[in-house]
Amino acid sequence: MRCKPGDLAFIARDPFPENIGRVVRVVAPTKPLFGCATWLVRSECGPLRALALPSLTCTMSSEGDCLDEDLRPISGVPVDDLLASRDEPAACPSAYGLCE
Repeated sequence: MRCKPGDLAFIARDPFPENIGRVVRVVAPTKPLFGCATWLVRSECGPLRALALPSLTCTMSSEGDCLDEDLRPISGVPVDDLLASRDEPAACPSAYGLCE
């Protein structure tokens, strides 16, 4: 896993393009989505666009779930896989493509 509770991270991949690059605080682990590690995150700079479950409605919220693989911790340590990951499909199937 890339993140741990308390980390600041930015969203590197998301089904909603307006969330990409947003800074979030990793709050706690949540129930895995699509079999992948998932975190509850809190926005540090305004609401995020989110998909409410189980209704599958699009909402704006200061908190939401984010796959661990879609977050990049802000730690000062270089992340070599960032550029490659933008062109590769997600390792887990996801809700990408919903609410477009």
